[in-house]
Amino acid sequence: MTISIRTRLLALMLAAALPAMGVMLLTGRELEENVIRRAEGDALERVRAMAAQHGRIVDDARLLLATLAKTAEVRTLSPAKAQALLADIQARNPVYVSLALADAGGHVLARSPAEHPSPAEPDLLVSPCYRAALRTDGFVTGEYALLPQTRHVVLHFAQSVANGRGAPVGVLLAAFDLQHFGTLFERVALPAGSVFTLTDAKGMRLTRFPETEKYTWVPDLPRMVARMSGPKDEGAFRESGVDGVLRLYAYTRLHFEGAPFPYLMIRLGVPVDEALAQARGVVRRNLLLLGLAAGLCMAAAWTLGEVAVVRRLKELVAAAARLRTGDLSARSGLDWGRDEIGRLGQAFDAMAQALQERERERDAYENEVCHLNEFLEERVERRTRELAQANAELSAALERLNQAQRHLIQSEKMASLGALVAGVAHEINTPVGIGVTAASHLEDKTKTVLDEFRAGALKRTGLGDYLALCDESAKMILANLRRASDLIRSFKQVAVDRSSEERRVFLLRGYLEQVLLSLRPHLKKTAIVVDLDCDPEVEVDSYPGVWSQIVSNLVMNALQHAFDPGQAGRIGISASCGDGRMRFIFADDGRGIVPEHLTKIFEPFFTTYRQKGGSGLGLSIVYNLVTQTLGGTIHVASAPGQGTTFSINVPLACGQDGPGQGPAAPGDSAMNPPPPPSTGSA
Repeated sequence: MTISIRTRLLALMLAAALPAMGVMLLTGRELEENVIRRAEGDALERVRAMAAQHGRIVDDARLLLATLAKTAEVRTLSPAKAQALLADIQARNPVYVSLALADAGGHVLARSPAEHPSPAEPDLLVSPCYRAALRTDGFVTGEYALLPQTRHVVLHFAQSVANGRGAPVGVLLAAFDLQHFGTLFERVALPAGSVFTLTDAKGMRLTRFPETEKYTWVPDLPRMVARMSGPKDEGAFRESGVDGVLRLYAYTRLHFEGAPFPYLMIRLGVPVDEALAQARGVVRRNLLLLGLAAGLCMAAAWTLGEVAVVRRLKELVAAAARLRTGDLSARSGLDWGRDEIGRLGQAFDAMAQALQERERERDAYENEVCHLNEFLEERVERRTRELAQANAELSAALERLNQAQRHLIQSEKMASLGALVAGVAHEINTPVGIGVTAASHLEDKTKTVLDEFRAGALKRTGLGDYLALCDESAKMILANLRRASDLIRSFKQVAVDRSSEERRVFLLRGYLEQVLLSLRPHLKKTAIVVDLDCDPEVEVDSYPGVWSQIVSNLVMNALQHAFDPGQAGRIGISASCGDGRMRFIFADDGRGIVPEHLTKIFEPFFTTYRQKGGSGLGLSIVYNLVTQTLGGTIHVASAPGQGTTFSINVPLACGQDGPGQGPAAPGDSAMNPPPPPSTGSA
């Protein structure tokens, strides 16, 4: 969306007017709060005045009844005279709906009006007001009562009457009509929609102005009662009335000494809208004036922007459009004054001049580049042929290197197997030689005994010696032949497993014993003792040839690197199973490995005994067999003088397929470079 400069100027003017509008709204808000506080104070003063009026009504009733009680007409309990007096008093005080005189027995002697018993008169025999007046011998404020015919609420008063001796002989009764408050309410100049309510302590609405008949002697709103029943006897609050109009209410509680009710609650409500009408009118007027001022400023900004900015910018835009179409001779034509647009025009003209000069330079360079490209294509083609030839030579060299590596690894394996053959042959030579010697000696002795037998010179003792020799020679020959057979069987199994990639289930300890037996020709020349700790019942589903290669390489590595010639030492081999995996530990107590070599021992061709014929492939082959073929992990821990420990963790049952789940090719098992081994202290 594109926004013009004039629009931006108008937005700027509007943004400048917004803070003033905010300040004005805030001021209006504060004005409303002040008006609310003044309205609260005014309403509270008015409700106090009404409460005082109610108090004066009680005082007037006390004074009136006390005065009547001292008249002779009343003290003598004369019905006719009292009737005339009460009628005259009621005519002068119409706020009292009834006046009555009763004796101590509860009989009404005189009343006004006199036509019939007034509904405002209480039942004297059960009236608490009547009884309290006789009992206290004074003035009593009674209960409120509803007149069913008029729906007016009256307040009862009583005053005891004493004879000349001071003994109570009767009671004066008066009923005050609360409708009198409606007259007072109408006389007070209150805003339209104002309401006046009188509520007792139980929450019963005794009267309400206006709409008195509708809301008289009905329960008041609980939220109103709760507001006025707090710890304070007077206060102000804002609440919605029964008609839903939000008003500002002021209330006060009236307490009457000796009254049967704890207090009465008087409240006056003024509509909030009426109270705030003047303040809101001031705010609206100020906002209107501010809007007019902002509109005039925006109109001035629009006109000034058109004359001083937009026209000049249009000239600059037209020049830029010509420049975009390729007319590098386009210029703005603006006066280079000190204002921003003038400096912008100057910068544009300078840019157009620079572009025109660079275009001329570019044309010259382009011609030169065209000439150079003719020679560059030929050079690129020649270099491409040279790179292709070099890549072919590198590929051939890499293939030869991989082939040499495979041959070297195969040679390493064959050399290991050859050493195994030589050792086993040497081991077999001893029992075979003993058997040959025993057989030769038995042959010579047999010829001698046969000659004696033919000559008839064979004696019993000679025959016994010969038979004893035969038995001894046979046992010796059989024992050595069995020894040679065990060696041959062990060598055969190990050799077949090493040259085979077959997977099978086998007893781990028995197979490890066969491997160690095949390594005995190398171990017997040293002072090294090998301890094997493995449960004979442990079965693994794996590749026996791989385990033979691993154990042989680890043993030969320890014999070559961990111990000096003739040094006594110990090699420990242990295996334990759990959770479908096997942990294989190979440890020696030799010289250990220095830290700078510890991170390299699994790398192909790394060896510290190259001068003595070491190839550096033994541990690399072990690493790849464990990680790729057996799908396990191998870790080494060593420190100088602390020996070396190899920890191998593999599954008891190898998978059938996939990387790390089958035997690796001879060329792959050693040439995959391992990551740095996990190491720790021995």
